[in-house]
Amino acid sequence: MNFAYRGRDARGNAVSGNIEAESQELAIRELRRQGIFITYCRPAVVTPARDWRRLFRRPVSRRDLALFSRQLATMLGAGLPIVTALHILQRQAENPSLRESIGMLLQDLESGEAFYRALERQPRVFPPIFIHTVEAGELGGALDETLERLAGHLEREHEVEEKVKSALTYPAIVSMVALLAVIFLLTYVLPSFQVMLNSLQVPLPWPTRLVLGISSGLRYLWPVLFLFLAGAAYGFYRWLQKPAGRYRFDRMLLRIPIFGPLHQKTVLSRFSRTLGTLLHSGVPVLPALEIVRRTVGNAVVAGAVERAAESVRDGQSLAAPLEASGVFPPMVVEMITVGEETGALDALLAKISSFYDREVGETVARLSSLIEPVLIVTLGGIIGLVVISVLLPVFSLVGGVR
Repeated sequence: MNFAYRGRDARGNAVSGNIEAESQELAIRELRRQGIFITYCRPAVVTPARDWRRLFRRPVSRRDLALFSRQLATMLGAGLPIVTALHILQRQAENPSLRESIGMLLQDLESGEAFYRALERQPRVFPPIFIHTVEAGELGGALDETLERLAGHLEREHEVEEKVKSALTYPAIVSMVALLAVIFLLTYVLPSFQVMLNSLQVPLPWPTRLVLGISSGLRYLWPVLFLFLAGAAYGFYRWLQKPAGRYRFDRMLLRIPIFGPLHQKTVLSRFSRTLGTLLHSGVPVLPALEIVRRTVGNAVVAGAVERAAESVRDGQSLAAPLEASGVFPPMVVEMITVGEETGALDALLAKISSFYDREVGETVARLSSLIEPVLIVTLGGIIGLVVISVLLPVFSLVGGVR
């Protein structure tokens, strides 16, 4: 097997590389024989034959991380050493990706690494808020309390995500079914009526000509239409990768009727909860703002947070740049101002996040009751237009005969 290692030689210089050995124990023994003080030694990156299997694994979700944090906090609070607790969690982890990550954490801890340093080596599994919160708790000697608080944060994040998904999943499914139904009508059902309509030898009304034209376009020009849609989707994706494009899209997203307010409340909830959790855990305000900027999920709000960090760095207010962005309501700005003046910013941010969590839930409930009739009316109108366009020439013929 091939093992990657890091350490220091007899002169104290940092060394790293790979070594072939039958087991990890033999690799460590050989490195020590060479006079290397080992700080890290574990199997090298997996071969491509294993990599393809990772593509089909379930990723580590916020819910998985929340359960991991709470269980680890419980065991640490009961007095178990962290290595023993991680061994237990590794055996009972249901997610293979999380199980593998815990195994890597154990190898780093057993080689002398700090827990938060081990987490830093796996940024795809553990987000920045997880790493920095654990760092603050580990350095402050209250890791179990910090992990418990982190678990609550992740659980609330998961709940908000699920509420938003539930609001968007239903209209997305109904819209997709409606689109497929209309395509089926236009490409398979309507062509069978087209021969009959042409044989009637009556002038076709404009709705009928419109629907027949769309039907012919879908049947004969679908490769061109597919290439156009694929090119438009790729161009839109590339535009979103640019900072200016992402900023404009996120600003437009905040202004969309109905869904814009929901997105704004979700972003404000995430901002206040993340910043409040980090500050309460002992993370300094500037690193906390940097983490919030990267995880808030909206470029407009991220820009406001970046300007707020510059304001704090210059010794000025945190609230003023947030107010200037136009995204943060006056209530939020005032509560942040009071929190800065009283030194209870983390507590007030927690109240803000709780308020917007409730607002998201209520908005989702209103959307669910509003979207269903709108979708039904829209779908009925589209199908009705197709049916009427077929029947209009028949009605014209019957009227002419009379």
